[in-house]
Amino acid sequence: MVLILRFAMFTMALLISVSAMAKVDLTIEGLDGELEANVEAYLLSVAEPTGKNLGSYRDSLETEAANALKALGYYHSDVKLDVSLKDGQVGKLKVVANISAGEPVIIKALDLKLIGEARHDEVFLTFAKKLPLQVDKPLNHGVYASAKSSITSMALQRGYFNGKFVKSKVEVEAKENKATIVLWFDSGIRFRYGPLVFTQPSPAEALVRNMANFEQGDYYLTTQVAQYSLQVSDSGYFRNVLVRPNIEKAIGNQVPIEVTVGLKPTNSFEVGAGVTTDNGPRVKFGWSRPWVNDWGHSLGADLELSKQSQTISTYYKIPIDNPNWSYLNVQTGYQRLDENDTESTKFTLGVQRFWKTPGNWDRTAFIKYDIEDSIQGNQELKTKLIIPGISYSRTRVRGGLNAVWGDKQLISTEVSSKYWASDEDIFKVYGQTKWLRSLTEKHRVLARLELGAIAVDSINSVPSSMRFFAGGDQSIRGYDYKSIAPRSDDNKLIGGKYLTVASLEYSYPVKPNWRIATFIDGGTATNDFSEDLQYGTGAGVAWASPIGPIKLFLGVPLNSEETAVRLHFLMGPEL
Repeated sequence: MVLILRFAMFTMALLISVSAMAKVDLTIEGLDGELEANVEAYLLSVAEPTGKNLGSYRDSLETEAANALKALGYYHSDVKLDVSLKDGQVGKLKVVANISAGEPVIIKALDLKLIGEARHDEVFLTFAKKLPLQVDKPLNHGVYASAKSSITSMALQRGYFNGKFVKSKVEVEAKENKATIVLWFDSGIRFRYGPLVFTQPSPAEALVRNMANFEQGDYYLTTQVAQYSLQVSDSGYFRNVLVRPNIEKAIGNQVPIEVTVGLKPTNSFEVGAGVTTDNGPRVKFGWSRPWVNDWGHSLGADLELSKQSQTISTYYKIPIDNPNWSYLNVQTGYQRLDENDTESTKFTLGVQRFWKTPGNWDRTAFIKYDIEDSIQGNQELKTKLIIPGISYSRTRVRGGLNAVWGDKQLISTEVSSKYWASDEDIFKVYGQTKWLRSLTEKHRVLARLELGAIAVDSINSVPSSMRFFAGGDQSIRGYDYKSIAPRSDDNKLIGGKYLTVASLEYSYPVKPNWRIATFIDGGTATNDFSEDLQYGTGAGVAWASPIGPIKLFLGVPLNSEETAVRLHFLMGPEL
């Protein structure tokens, strides 16, 4: 047991060694890898002598070196130490350790036994078979301690709250270089979910109950409780959420699940600001009332302002069962846009129906009524469209704000028809896929593909907001924002029926949280693909900041009459 505890202090000893290294000049000969690192940590944890009497200090070093090797299963080490005062000064020590580890102790017998209901639990049995303790493999006391800990952890995760080891030991026969490991774990009964109990009254009780991903009487799983807690938190209604089993109040084999929730304030406000090279500075104001009534309805409004665009929108959200997986959203919005050769105003009224599918896709069916008054180039267009549609999207990310792996998929369709009183017959489809992969610890690739098409007799019948344009920070770098599209005879942007954009970006670390990157983008927005594809390339830096990635690129167009180098600034998640 002493060896196990000492092994568990390995990390602490490494920290101690940082200060100790300033006074002890330690050299270890005869070892490498894990053995050398463990011996070094143990030796540097020994308190230094206060005077010139080095005898007891040398004895302590010999003991610790032997213990360090025993912790890793080497019981026949030969330790020879040369300890002296460096330059004859008290407090300055020179230690040379010449060590032979000898042969490791081999596990010759493993007595692993599950007692209690866990012996019938297939998941627990499979887990136990995969423990890193194997017959005919070298003994490692740290691995043994870790295996014990993982058994206890697995028991708690699966509801064996009374589980305990009735026998656990390592028997080492040093002369024969063999060991026997005994682990007998009595799981006791497996607990099931009891009732959901609210620690304080809440108008959201019915809604929170509907979000439960388990039923009373099901076997307890820590992962389910954690997921449930996360779902309640993600609903947007609560400022604090606590979900936990109260084992002390268990009745029979059922443990009640206590829920504590605190509603957000009646009115919540948000203010944000940002800047991009595409749109310049922008500010955003948001107001929300997360909890309107006992059915969990909520409403809010957003105002976003930039030089080119001013948008105000409102929503009214109606949950259906679980508000994270199924809800209705009634939206209104107004946008004024003045950028490049586009001037438009648009009013929107729409209803969305959202579902979370079993494959973790977000499915949104919608119908909206758009009234748009626009000038695109030299063309004036007024449209009133009733547009039903549907979209599917999914985002998967690992690594938090500064992701190291992930992908994003989106496909959407919109249909307008004179059959249901729209001014024009329009069918639009758009898709996007993005992939972030870390090929090794250092090499990272971000790939992107966008495709879009509009089925319509003439692009002149399509409102500006539905037409395709390419170019800019999130499209084809090296070109101005939305500057790639068909043009009129007087060189005014018209917009296109089709969109094709592809991008490949590679980055490599140069220091902690900083990467250098290079990219090549290509594509076009067009009506007939008679134009050449446009390509841009460049390089820059990416900073993994506390608020997410911040990127700065210099981009150059490859096959354009323009040759100016453009600055591209991006801030926000990769996907």
